[in-house]
Amino acid sequence: MIIKAICFDADGVVVNPQMQFSKHLNEEYGISPKMTQGFFQGVFNDCLVGKANLEDVLPTFLAEWGWKGSVNEFIKTWLLTDHIVDSRITQLIRNLRWNGIICCLATSQEHHRAEYMKREMGFQEVFDHLFFSCEVGWQKPCPAYYQYIEKTLGLAKESILLWDDSRINIEAAQELGWNAEIYTEFADLEKTIKKYIAIENRA
Repeated sequence: MIIKAICFDADGVVVNPQMQFSKHLNEEYGISPKMTQGFFQGVFNDCLVGKANLEDVLPTFLAEWGWKGSVNEFIKTWLLTDHIVDSRITQLIRNLRWNGIICCLATSQEHHRAEYMKREMGFQEVFDHLFFSCEVGWQKPCPAYYQYIEKTLGLAKESILLWDDSRINIEAAQELGWNAEIYTEFADLEKTIKKYIAIENRA
């Protein structure tokens, strides 16, 4: 089956290096990953699928962590810190689209960062489709998330390729019949993608 669409994960693939906000919180404010673990492994998952809002769930946690600023200041710091886009990948995506390949962002994000990615990070222009978990209502590795993408694109699952840095997400996609590759570094992506697609470089 010919590959007609490629879905790229955000954090750890297009946005790389990732987890800069956690590093920033620890180094600048003394808020360690251990302190925030309960939030990110708990109610934050409701935010990721659009069932909760950061402004509503953060205040209690910020008080526990000793954050001195406002909720909005915390969110703004978060967005600005995790704004590192790998220009090599975005250039590759532009070339893929020029070759007729549909390119999508497939990522777990809550509402604020989804909007930030669209407008401030320029992803509305970079990709053909943006599949944010907070808008889809499901997140990887849930089968419903992948099925939503299939239905929206109107493509056979065998014609879709996923690039993700999570082994669990890759295996879930493969179980549904998608092509899927684990992302480790750009050089590997650039080499491996040519096994699927004959890419003609723009002049």
